[in-house]
Amino acid sequence: MKFTLMILSEIIKMMMMNKNSLFLLLLFTFFLSCKQSNATLEQKNNQNKELKENLNKDERNNWLFFKTVSLSPNSYLCDDYNYNSLKFDIDNDSVFINNKYTDDVYTSSIKSEDYFKYKYLYETYKKILKQEFNIDIPKIIKTIRNKRVYDKNSELDKYFQDAFFIDNYVFFEKEGCIMCFKKVEENKVILESCIDEINFLLPYNKTHVIENITYKILKCRPIGIEKFLCGNETIRYILLPKINNVNLILIPMDCGDSPYRFYLLAIKNNKVISNLYVEGELFEPETMGNVERTNFSIDENGIIHVTTKVFIDNKIQSHNIKEFKINEDGTLN
Repeated sequence: MKFTLMILSEIIKMMMMNKNSLFLLLLFTFFLSCKQSNATLEQKNNQNKELKENLNKDERNNWLFFKTVSLSPNSYLCDDYNYNSLKFDIDNDSVFINNKYTDDVYTSSIKSEDYFKYKYLYETYKKILKQEFNIDIPKIIKTIRNKRVYDKNSELDKYFQDAFFIDNYVFFEKEGCIMCFKKVEENKVILESCIDEINFLLPYNKTHVIENITYKILKCRPIGIEKFLCGNETIRYILLPKINNVNLILIPMDCGDSPYRFYLLAIKNNKVISNLYVEGELFEPETMGNVERTNFSIDENGIIHVTTKVFIDNKIQSHNIKEFKINEDGTLN
């Protein structure tokens, strides 16, 4: 403002001393209009940024982590640790990460073969997407690219620079690993259909004889389930009562030296929230008389009781009971 007043003062002096006062008046008018235009543009940009940041944040988690697959298992070891809690949304050209506006992207449609730099890479994706997701790559795919690629201040650049969409999936590559995210509503439908819902009558008290168990097969992969695969491609489970709208399943962890071992998993919104060792036997092969036996029950109030007994030389040495409550968010306390 002070600068503008100084310019005005100088122009007035020049007008008083100069016959070309009309020209100077026009020059001053042009100067003011430019100043106002810049101020208006800056105000508009600030308003747009504020509008993006204040959009309904409850609806900004439309894409959730679904699965990661290595482009070459012999060369790349894939870890989803930095991605399984990532939630994002794309609205026109704006990206929201974990409920916060972060970046803008370019969107376009391109021939799928042109998207990949090399033909062998296109063929690799084509094979993996068919095997792992039962998806055929269409001739034309929708793509996005971060407008601030390689900008260390870009939150989006920490996760990916380019991505492409097929149906309700979005894919991008990170260090030799294909990261796949899926629309929230699709995740919810899959979760509802892949975990059976049977009305159990509490209390639940049952010891599972591993030779007589008929397992169900989970048809989806909730976030965090990879830790409990025990070397299997399919996920076997025993259905447990649903408590506080949280799915409970029993997963066999029969790999290694302990063929009789079960973990209880609490699943909410397509994510493993809690896990608890609840049933099995642990012992050293050379000391068959020494064993730790664990079993569980669920009472009529939905409280989980885990009982652990330690035997030495076939004589009980300790007897411990712990209780756990399932909260509405799937946590245990």
